Amino acid sequence: MCTLIFGMDVLGPGTLVVAANRDEVPSRASEPPQLLSARPHVVGGRDLVSGGTWLAIRDGRAVVALLNRREAVAPPPAAVRRALRSRGLLALDTAMAAPGAPPDGFVEGARAAALRSLAEHRYAPCTLVCLSADGGWLISHDGGEHPVTIAATPRWHVITHANLDDPTERRTRRLLGLLQDFHPESDLAAEARLLDLLGLHTEPGGAAGTTRSVVGDAPAVCVHEGPMVTVSSSLFTRTRDRARYLHLEGRPCSVEPQDLSRLLDAPHAREVV
Repeated sequence: MCTLIFGMDVLGPGTLVVAANRDEVPSRASEPPQLLSARPHVVGGRDLVSGGTWLAIRDGRAVVALLNRREAVAPPPAAVRRALRSRGLLALDTAMAAPGAPPDGFVEGARAAALRSLAEHRYAPCTLVCLSADGGWLISHDGGEHPVTIAATPRWHVITHANLDDPTERRTRRLLGLLQDFHPESDLAAEARLLDLLGLHTEPGGAAGTTRSVVGDAPAVCVHEGPMVTVSSSLFTRTRDRARYLHLEGRPCSVEPQDLSRLLDAPHAREVV
C-alpha cells in the first residue's frame, strides 16, 4: 500500500476515518477483503504470494495497515532480499495479536506483537500503522535493528513511502493541503471526499489514460503508470453509532465502492466459516 489517509476524532471524539490506496505490481496475485480469521475476528485482503495482508480490520474497531518504505540506501542483493520475510505477514501478525491490558487493549497488544515480529524476523523497510477510535501508533522500520514508534494524534494525517505528514513528500503535502480545512459533518461526507482524493491524478497530459485531472504539477494519488500502480482502495469509518467498510477492487477513479460492512459483524463471520 502506498497512500494512507487517516483522521482521528475528525467526526467527533472517539471516531476514526481511514482511506487507503494499494499500489502494487499488477501481476501479483491477491484476493479482495474476506474473513481472514474468526477468532480473533480479522477481515482484510489476502496476498496469494506470501499469505499476508496489506490492510486488516480487527474486531470491527481497529485498522492495521502496511506501507512500503523508500530504501534509505541501495537495495540489497537479490539473494538477501529473497531471505526477507514478507512484510504482509508482519501486518497479519499484528492484526492477530492478543489484546494487552486495559485501557489500551488491542492497540498496545498489537504494538508488542509488531515489535516482537520485527525482532525475530528480517523485513524490508516499511511503515506499520495501527489505529482505533481510542488511539494508535506507527512503527517506521528502515531495515535495521531499531524501529521507531510514534503515537497517532487527533487530526488528519497522510503517509506514503516516507515519514508521517512528511512535507518533503509531494503526494503527502498535496493531500494534507486539501484536508487542512475539511471538517466533515458525517461519515458519509468523509467517505465521499476521501474517495475523490484517492482518485486524484496529475495535471492534464501528465498520466496516460486518466479520466480526472487537476491543475498543477502535484503527483498522482491514483497511479496508472510505472511498475507499481493503484490496484485497489479501502475506506473504514468508525463513529459512536456504527462502523462502515468500503472496498474498491480496481482504480478509485473508475470503479464504484462495494459496501463490505457486513464482514465486520462477528456473528456473520462465524456463519461464513
